[in-house]
Order: sequence, then C-alpha cells, then structure tokens
Amino acid sequence: MTTLKDIAEVAGVNVSTVSKALRDSSDINEETKLKIAKIAKELDYKFETVKRKTSNGFGTIGVICPEITSNYYSQIVSIIEDEIKKEGYFCIIGFTNFETDNEKYYLKHLFNAGVQGIIFISESSELNNTLLEYKKDTSIPLVLIAQNTETKDFDCIKIDDDYGVRLAVEHLIQLGHKDIGYIGDELSNTRLDIFMRVMQENKMRVNKKWIQVSEERFEKCGYELMSNILKSDDIPTAILGAYDDIAIGAIKAIHDKDLKVPDDISVIGIDNVRVASYYCPEITTVAGPVEEMGKIAVKLLFKKVKDEQYKVVQNVMLSPMLIQRKSVITKI
Repeated sequence: MTTLKDIAEVAGVNVSTVSKALRDSSDINEETKLKIAKIAKELDYKFETVKRKTSNGFGTIGVICPEITSNYYSQIVSIIEDEIKKEGYFCIIGFTNFETDNEKYYLKHLFNAGVQGIIFISESSELNNTLLEYKKDTSIPLVLIAQNTETKDFDCIKIDDDYGVRLAVEHLIQLGHKDIGYIGDELSNTRLDIFMRVMQENKMRVNKKWIQVSEERFEKCGYELMSNILKSDDIPTAILGAYDDIAIGAIKAIHDKDLKVPDDISVIGIDNVRVASYYCPEITTVAGPVEEMGKIAVKLLFKKVKDEQYKVVQNVMLSPMLIQRKSVITKI
C-alpha cells in the first residue's frame, strides 16, 4: 500500500510537505500541490487531495470517542460539540468501542473526510503506537484527551486519575473504614492499580475476596460483582466502584440483600455523572472537571487550526475533587 513516504520520495520532498499538500495547506504553493496530487494519483494513493474548508469558509472537526453509552463520555462529547459549533465549525464523530483498530480506522478516514483537526479521546494502552503512525502519515492538528499516555508530540489533556482514586480511598480511611473493597471492569484496571497502591501506602488490609473485576461494564458489572462479595459472611464496610455506573449497580445489589447504604456498606464512585446527585442515596463521588477539559481541548485545537505556524505542545493535568453526599457513612 502506498504511503506518504512513498509519495515524498518520488516528489523529492519531505513527508510533512506531502501531508500538507494533500490537505490543501496554505503553507504549500499551488504548483507543488498539483505535482504531489498527480504523483499520489499515479501511485494509487487512497487519499485524494481534500479541500479543508467548505464553500462558506467554515470547516469540519473530527471527534474520536470510545462510546457515549456512559454519561461520562456523553458529557465530554456534548461539551466539545457545543464549543466547536461556537467556532462556526461542524463535527464528525466516530465511536471506537475501545478498540485500537477502530481508533486507527477513524484517524485515517477522518483525514480523508477533509477535517481540519481532530480531538481524540482514548483509554488505549497502545496509544503511543497509534500516535506514531498518525504522526508519520499526516500533520493535521490533533489534541488528545487520554489518561494512559505521555506524549511530547501532541497537546494532551487529562484528569489526574491517581489523585482522584487517592481522594476516594483516603476519604474512606479517614472516616474509620478498615475493610474496603473494589469493584470494576477490565477497562478500568489502572484505577485498581492505584487503589491497591494507596491501600498499601496506608498499611490497610487488602482482602482479595473484596477485589472483583469483570468483563461486564456499567450497572450490570457493579450489581454482579457486589452480589459475589455479599455471598460471604465476611463483607467490607465500604466499596469503591471504578466509576459511578458501577457504584449504582453495587447499591442495588446491597439493597436487594436487605442491607442499607451507607449504614451497612458505604459506596463511593468516580466521575460524578448527572444521576449521582439524584440517586437514592445520593452518591459520594470524585468529580473531574469534565466541562473545563472539553473546552481546553477545543481551545488548543483551534489555536493550531487557525495558525499553522503555531507549534507549541501543551500537556494539561486537571485535578478532580471529592463530592460528599449520602452513600458514605459520616463516621464509623
């Protein structure tokens, strides 16, 4: 398959020049654009020259997101879409279902669709390899919202997950809880790692029966894992759900066993989804500044969309905060 590097070698230019020419960058003169487009066509390159602006002068931004089934991602996408609209641009949104191949697919085909920039939301542990391929093949601006990567090549915004899990666990410890469990899905295992580290740092006993992980997600995950824990007579006084949807499932499982939250078992979540403050009992959780994260991502992207000479890379870490409600007992 023909790559940008193949075209660059024939044209006698670098890969960046080819990428810019095929995306109609103002950095490249028309003669060079036509030459590169001709070579690309001769080599049967799959991306044709794309005009990056519509006839009314506006453009399109691509957004790649794992899913919007969860309230967390739907909040982020809603904020990003609204901010992009304020700039007078349109959105194309692709959902990856946490699959690396889908991430690569959308990165490739959003370029072909003529977007002027991409906001890429990912939880992938293989993200660095994907970004390496992207950098090699194209140069349109990209901003990351990603927890599991460190990059010096792209703007990246993340919430300090380490601090967030620490807030939750140490809040329970300060209230007197000594028997603390964790439930989560496999996609949230980084939070489990942090949980275990914080427990060890605080010299807390870790009962493996109270550490449950499932392939299931959301409320079903929380319900099934909490039900497993409750089969034993030896149960924890508090549970950390990897995120609020899991905490909600756990609360139902506790109630279905005729136990009470928080009197019998306290439950704490992460993400502060909209329903958390309306659930019964209202859920204590750790809230990340999701609105600010979305706005910063759009601001950083458009700085480069509007000024192709702007090359500063920014990595932004946002701190979450503890929201105390009624699902955690005030003192043991």
